[in-house]
Amino acid sequence: MAFLSGLSAFPITLSDREGHVDTAALRRLVARLCSAQVDSVGLLGSTGTYMYLSREERRRALSTALEETAGTVLVVVGVGALRTDEAVKLAQDAKGLGAAAGLLATVSYAP
Repeated sequence: MAFLSGLSAFPITLSDREGHVDTAALRRLVARLCSAQVDSVGLLGSTGTYMYLSREERRRALSTALEETAGTVLVVVGVGALRTDEAVKLAQDAKGLGAAAGLLATVSYAP
């Protein structure tokens, strides 16, 4: 189990009109955060278009961030969804892909 402390930076998650994550832009943002020596990256949390991304796109975003950090910075990922069963699936994906922790925002937080 990862212990989180210090500065956690939450980059935006850019996507196009079709809802596809701009992985090149995400890599650049995460690389800058790693260079700045943040303690963790909070992905798909309270910034960007996370709530509107498909499960597949969320997995792509997480995989991209994990590849970019290469284990040097912990990645916390948002697993919030409008339905409990979807949140559970997102949490399973996060664990399976190697996220350090999940972040569950309340449903009322998202429109």
